[in-house]
Amino acid sequence: MGIPITGNIATFQQKLLAKNYRVDAKNNKELPVGQRAFKGRFSGHECSLRAYYFPDDKTVYKVRVSVDFLNESNADNAYKEIKRNLLRKYKNSDTKTKRTDGHESLHLLVIDDEDEMLGFIDLIVFEGDDTYESELVVGYTDMDGFAKEEKKHTDDL
Repeated sequence: MGIPITGNIATFQQKLLAKNYRVDAKNNKELPVGQRAFKGRFSGHECSLRAYYFPDDKTVYKVRVSVDFLNESNADNAYKEIKRNLLRKYKNSDTKTKRTDGHESLHLLVIDDEDEMLGFIDLIVFEGDDTYESELVVGYTDMDGFAKEEKKHTDDL
């Protein structure tokens, strides 16, 4: 969507609202500090989006987009379309595919023109819950935020 995930949560939220996303007030009441939920459209599909940020400095470091499908083949078609778009946009990425829940999953290490690692993108179709047949998830993680999160977890041990 062209929104960097390296700024603060207030700026990130304003950019999402400008793209017709809305705050998911009901879900936000249940989320811990450091997460914020939104509803909107992603790649033509109604979705929920969760932004993860560091509570101390409010910097966004990860975004998870989730689309529920009543029909597994619709999820697979959306996966193929989003995969094509990601591979076209991130030509320099280190790309791996594997199987998750019986579906192909895509994992990209995003690298810029100077070979600097910028972050990760994961595209996965999961088995759905009782209501939905499948859930398509696109996860975006900023490399600096990932390193900070990893350090935080190892420091807590």
